[in-house]
Amino acid sequence: MDKILEGLVSSSHPLPLKRVIVRKVVESAEHWLDEAQCEAMFDLTTRLILEGQDPFQRQVGHQVLEAYARYHRPEFESFFNKTFVLGLLHQGYHSLDRKDVAILDYIHNGLKLIMSCPSVLDLFSLLQVEVLRMVCERPEPQLCARLSDLLTDFVQCIPKGKLSITFCQQLVRTIGHFQCVSTQERELREYVSQVTKVSNLLQNIWKAEPATLLPSLQEVFASISSTDASFEPSVALASLVQHIPLQMITVLIRSLTTDPNVKDND
Repeated sequence: MDKILEGLVSSSHPLPLKRVIVRKVVESAEHWLDEAQCEAMFDLTTRLILEGQDPFQRQVGHQVLEAYARYHRPEFESFFNKTFVLGLLHQGYHSLDRKDVAILDYIHNGLKLIMSCPSVLDLFSLLQVEVLRMVCERPEPQLCARLSDLLTDFVQCIPKGKLSITFCQQLVRTIGHFQCVSTQERELREYVSQVTKVSNLLQNIWKAEPATLLPSLQEVFASISSTDASFEPSVALASLVQHIPLQMITVLIRSLTTDPNVKDND
């Protein structure tokens, strides 16, 4: 079946005919397949999603993958494992760079497909480490927004305990490096939307783990009071102000005024 699908999507047949055949392929997902046949289909649909030459190929990849993963859950659980996900995050996928947003979108979708499988717990543990690494690399706003989407849907992937404090501090630093060089309205709106998603994620973490709030705000202050002439903090940091609880303002001021590292000039 995977060979039929592969030949179809790259053929010169009219698009309406292709859609009819794709529907048949999707409907065939409920039939029995051995593990090798399932893996071949998962391989092909992954390639279509991540390297599809046009929107139609990528759409077909999503449709067929979701159908086969639903009817062949144990086989997909075996395919979408820690080693595979770690490889995507560290090496990318063929010609696709590891920092391409399509990689994160694919992992996000994969988590939805195996949410009811026991191995998803292993992926949660893996991603708690990986998302911290990613924010330490100062991702661009678009990638950071996609990461926020994933973590909003799967809070189990957010680092826990002391690492949650580190994660929030690094996320603040990342926001401090955000820039939008475009003057076009569409790009500006998209940038604002991306910043909003990231700041909302921080707000959600602050609510769930109050111990992360003060260290995060201290990091904001450290960024905006930096004397490094080569670094100008992003105005995107202002998006965090609205999320500061009123009762924390006094605590924050007291903390900053008694911090020996903070000078009067700052």
